[in-house]
Amino acid sequence: MELILRQSADRPRLFMALCLGVIIAVSCLYLWMAAGASVAGLIAALCSPSRGTGFAEFAGMWLAMTLAMMIPSALPMISTYLDIAEAAKEKSMAIVSPLVLTAGYGVVWIAFAMTAAIAQWSLVASGHSGVVEGRLAGLVLIGAGVYQFSGLKQACLSKCHMPMPYFLAHWTDRIRGIFRMGVAQGVNCFGCCWALMMLGFVAGLMNVAWMGAVGVLMVLEKTLPQPKALSYGLGAGLIGAGICMIVV
Repeated sequence: MELILRQSADRPRLFMALCLGVIIAVSCLYLWMAAGASVAGLIAALCSPSRGTGFAEFAGMWLAMTLAMMIPSALPMISTYLDIAEAAKEKSMAIVSPLVLTAGYGVVWIAFAMTAAIAQWSLVASGHSGVVEGRLAGLVLIGAGVYQFSGLKQACLSKCHMPMPYFLAHWTDRIRGIFRMGVAQGVNCFGCCWALMMLGFVAGLMNVAWMGAVGVLMVLEKTLPQPKALSYGLGAGLIGAGICMIVV
């Protein structure tokens, strides 16, 4: 472990690119294999889990989905950390591997994945499909849309969009401190994205189209110069879709 951390500190960008690539590839491979290596099977099998699906399957699918979607969304945060770390290294200052920051960030989303898996497994075990439909689905869409306009959403989005001030204010060369920074940024990201992630209960567990669309939107929210227009536009669209599901 010490050797891995030292190597990741020596060449942080290359090492992080390799690690993130492996995580995303493994997650996507798991989703592919879970459907028998078939796109049609992926949509059919994962959008409507059977009552016989055990908790381990739900946990694996939610974890794979969350990592595949949230790791790309974390790239702006990781890139900012690497910029500061490389500047510190040029001044002969000690730096902590970006793996530690990413681990702290990941803890938050792993906890979310396990919580969502428990919720969906409980729904299926109680005789439901695990996917909300009809008016309830419309209410979920409306709730997610309204949240896009909330002060909490915008505050968390601002911290995710510009992590530099937080990193500079809390910079440290201690592993525990960097891990806490990762957790804090994970919490901010959760506050920004949790409502969109919960739409998995409407679109179906790991629906490919939903995963791709939401993943792209979350990355754009954190990278566009002025993300409020996208955030508010998405909120209005979700509210409109929810109203249509309730009325029609």
